Amino acid sequence: MLLAVLLLLPLLDPRPARGHPPYMRLPPSTLQVLSAQGTKALQAAQRSAQWAVNLVAMEIQHRLHECQGPGRPRPQGPLLQEPPEPELCGERRPGTVNVTRAHGRIVGGSAAQPGAWPWLVRLQLSGQPLCGGVLVAASWVLTAAHCFAGAPNELLWTVTLAQGPRGEQAEEVPVNRILPHPKFDPRTFHNDLALVQLWTPVSRAGAARPVCLPQGPREPPAGTACAIAGWGALFEDGPGAEAVREARVPLLSADTCRRALGAGLRPSTMLCAGYLAGGIDSCQGDSGGPLTCSEPDPRPREVLYGITSWGDGCGEPGKPGVYTRVAVFRDWLWKQMRAAPSSREPSCRELLAWEPQADDAPPCAFHARLYCPGLEPLQQKLSTLQATHAWILQVPSERLAMDFQEVLADLSSKTITGLFRAWVRVSLGDQHVVFGGLVGLEPATLARSLPRLLVQALQAFRVAAQARAEPQGAQKGARQIRGLGGQGHRPLGPQVLPARQP
Repeated sequence: MLLAVLLLLPLLDPRPARGHPPYMRLPPSTLQVLSAQGTKALQAAQRSAQWAVNLVAMEIQHRLHECQGPGRPRPQGPLLQEPPEPELCGERRPGTVNVTRAHGRIVGGSAAQPGAWPWLVRLQLSGQPLCGGVLVAASWVLTAAHCFAGAPNELLWTVTLAQGPRGEQAEEVPVNRILPHPKFDPRTFHNDLALVQLWTPVSRAGAARPVCLPQGPREPPAGTACAIAGWGALFEDGPGAEAVREARVPLLSADTCRRALGAGLRPSTMLCAGYLAGGIDSCQGDSGGPLTCSEPDPRPREVLYGITSWGDGCGEPGKPGVYTRVAVFRDWLWKQMRAAPSSREPSCRELLAWEPQADDAPPCAFHARLYCPGLEPLQQKLSTLQATHAWILQVPSERLAMDFQEVLADLSSKTITGLFRAWVRVSLGDQHVVFGGLVGLEPATLARSLPRLLVQALQAFRVAAQARAEPQGAQKGARQIRGLGGQGHRPLGPQVLPARQP
């Protein structure tokens, strides 16, 4: 394909570089082809770096889970108690029902009325919205486990509750505990759900109220129109929505899902919903949000049957969205929410509330060393990876574009392979680098030289970023990374993570 494109392009600018007759510039049309391929290389490099970081982060999470268990010493003090299960769930306040019809969609669709989704919450990492979530009890939010890949520290997370029906200010609550499913697999997104315990329970007098969990393992039949909602991207890789968007999508049969999505679908824990014609779907940033279906008897209420997990693109034909099957995990959910506080290790936030640490001590570091030996090498490995890949992880997705501005080929330097020495000037955002390489001046030789040029450009940006960072360098050790998807990532198949980010 690249060779075919290059054959259609005028390759050489007939004018030599000013003052340098033996040099020749590649024309703008060729630079555009190089820039497009370079941008794809950058995107692939960022996905690869994020994946490497996520793997170690999940290893740390699994290690922490292994370290938990009864019989360990615990600080003395009152732990949060879960209030009795609410009598009412899944009921919207009067006058707020406004789920759009089939033409509306989260991807480019209509905004929901304030208060229409009282159980929909927003998870924020260090103040930045990353994923959606669903209030399932006064102190518990259900969301996707992949949202916490690379950022499992509950001290960094807050939850913004539902806005009131008259636009009342939404309440923001700190997170006390994060409980990813112990069998979550970040490579396949198998068992992609997590419980989040709020530091303070939701008030019954407020706008937020929980959705209903399934009463048993049975699910609505294929063809049932269910509802999705969230603040995710308006289109694939686009900006997030400012207001909640909603849509109805039909549940699809396991056979239909398997034919559409292939081996990536795990029917035992995943279901899919959407239109095979495309156009209506959840997207990046909707991860962890709800898929609810209405149950009219004995009174109308919404029941949570799915958690937004991943998808292949957003609203593409033949690629419905994938959701974690909540009914399959009902017993695990109730077991976690009803567990006695004394049966758990204290969270970092609880430890800090009982025994404040010195200002220069990393939060809960003493707790990790005491209860989880062997964790420190993994944390050091994570810090090293984050520092090594910071040059690409810290570039916002909307600025991840390579721009080849000039390629000057030395016409007197032809090699036996038909390539010429060249100076290459390329930019990434406001960063500019210049490096030497070899380039072909015919379509076939240019296509052959392109992969090495792209690798050299990536290396040049990495070296330049590391050189800029060195003066303040190692002062912070680990750099903060952008979570599963910058905006909330939506994995592309269990990418990065396919998740409707990260």
